[in-house]
Amino acid sequence: MSRSVAREGGFTRWLAGLQRGFAAILAMAGLLLAGCGPPDEPPLRVAMIGWIGYQPLNIALGQGELPGNEIRVAHFASNTESLRAFRNGNVDVAALTLDEALLLRADGHDIRVILLMDYSHGADTILARPGIETLGDLEGRRVGVENSAATAYLLARGLEHGGLGADAVEVVRVDAGRHTEAFVLGHVDALATFEPIRTRLLREGAVELFDSTRIPGEIIDVLVAHREALDLHRNHLTDLIRAWFRALDQLETNPGKARALIARHTDLSPQDLELALAGVQFPSLAENCKVLANDGQALHESTRRLVALMRENHLLAGPVGLDNLFDDRVLRAAGCPDHGAGDGR
Repeated sequence: MSRSVAREGGFTRWLAGLQRGFAAILAMAGLLLAGCGPPDEPPLRVAMIGWIGYQPLNIALGQGELPGNEIRVAHFASNTESLRAFRNGNVDVAALTLDEALLLRADGHDIRVILLMDYSHGADTILARPGIETLGDLEGRRVGVENSAATAYLLARGLEHGGLGADAVEVVRVDAGRHTEAFVLGHVDALATFEPIRTRLLREGAVELFDSTRIPGEIIDVLVAHREALDLHRNHLTDLIRAWFRALDQLETNPGKARALIARHTDLSPQDLELALAGVQFPSLAENCKVLANDGQALHESTRRLVALMRENHLLAGPVGLDNLFDDRVLRAAGCPDHGAGDGR
């Protein structure tokens, strides 16, 4: 072998080794970036109100599980404000009632329900001033309601149970942030409202005429996302859902600490907070995975009934398609057992 050929072979081996080294470095960098998620994933903006069923989000906040540079939670006074922020694109996801999600779908918003947060089981209520003892006594009275929110639905169902038509009462528009004030100052005779306002007003002597135990399964709170958010914020959404279920675990395993974190966002005593929490039921991860699988087929029948009731009570103008309304992709990413994957469109 000549000296020139030997040099050439050595150079070739050196170059091949250098290339393998670069390949290893690039592969390692890829792994590191994959672990951190897309470097350009913007902060996730979340809307919520003080409803008792959304309080696990405040538990997660209090425990530092929702860092503000990644997941920003905006607290609104009413779901009307949350809806407005969602419609205007100021937030990416919002904690809303299912009927409000249907309103968004009817308005042409491409949304997905990605989590069942809670079922109302007594926490939504119709309260009246002393002297008004039955639903029938509401005839001709002023009833405060947030027209675009679940309270309008609750009032419609309450009137139906009381044998009254929708025009039997004078509906007074009152944003949820002013419910207590309107009731205490006598601006309304009755109020369709929810926890923690319910507990505060019962302390003031309000009479409870009707609550969501009379319409089981009809008032459901859900986490609603813009369709594009599922791709743009997939890692932050997964983190949010995991934090939600860790907060639910805290309510079970460390209730004292969890309730103390909730108390920062309400003025309820420990005893009143216990009563308020008793008015909601929180579906587990397993239940969420089961009912949201396959485009939420398990929920379609009850949701169609809800659509029909809303239309009968003039709360929904047009038809609402349920195709692709429910999406379990974030739940599956958060750790669902395999209950059957949705198509994720």
